Amino acid sequence: MPADRDHRIATADGWSLAVRELLPAGPPRGTVIAGHAMMVDSRTLYRQDRPCLAETLRLAGLRVLLPDLRGHGRSGPRAAEGGRWTYDDLVDDTAAYLDLAAMIDQSAPIALLGHSLFAHTSLAWLGQRPHAPVRAHVALAMDLWLRGCEPSARRRLLKRLTFGLTRELAARAAYLPVRRLRVGSDDEPAAYWLSMTRWLDADRWSAASGLDYRAGLPAIECPVLHVVSDGDRLLAHPSAAANFSAPLRRRELWRLGHSAPPQLGRLAPDHMAMVTDPASRPLWRAVAAWLLRALA
Repeated sequence: MPADRDHRIATADGWSLAVRELLPAGPPRGTVIAGHAMMVDSRTLYRQDRPCLAETLRLAGLRVLLPDLRGHGRSGPRAAEGGRWTYDDLVDDTAAYLDLAAMIDQSAPIALLGHSLFAHTSLAWLGQRPHAPVRAHVALAMDLWLRGCEPSARRRLLKRLTFGLTRELAARAAYLPVRRLRVGSDDEPAAYWLSMTRWLDADRWSAASGLDYRAGLPAIECPVLHVVSDGDRLLAHPSAAANFSAPLRRRELWRLGHSAPPQLGRLAPDHMAMVTDPASRPLWRAVAAWLLRALA
């Protein structure tokens, strides 16, 4: 197997973003930009010491680009070190990853794959640029906590309490101390965290400028595979998550544990286990097969 390669992307506002490139054994059948969730980094998608999603995609013949999103992993500075960024910055960084993919191989078709955070930041970007050279999109365990998408009064209350408890903590410390709270590996800055509380209050997924990100979803032309799971009890509960992605015109929805492809049986991982638990390998192989069909 070819050795991994590391890249650095310099952004216009002075950040240096780290991206690892995984190369398949033969000619790549496409390039997949695979981004991670909030509070973590790219190690949730790629580890050399255990089976993982990114390695499954590589073995299927795909080139995989694994960014550490700004402020996470090797793309510092981290929030506790004075790093400050917003949700809109993460949305805009999608263009830099696509530019890198095109620079590496102009002939390879490109797909975006996101677990949780990168799933919706990349869709927010794509909704404003529906003619971008993206052939397919995979959204794993993706949801945003909008009141209008959540049918359960109990879960609406839990979501409001969650942000109520963390909003003041993030504002006082200038960042949410994720590591200290032991809920992840990467802290999040207050500006990022407070934007999500704003969405919950306003029931509207929008940029700081007022741009309505969700209004752009129907313009997306490429097929989108949205994978949710009955084992994800709150973060991306299937009912709310499916409502969130409903405006996508070419959406294919897999609900693990309920109505997923037959070969996945009763697999129903929780939010993080969807990408970190080796028991999810049947899902990873099915996603790789879906991507190969979409990129062919």
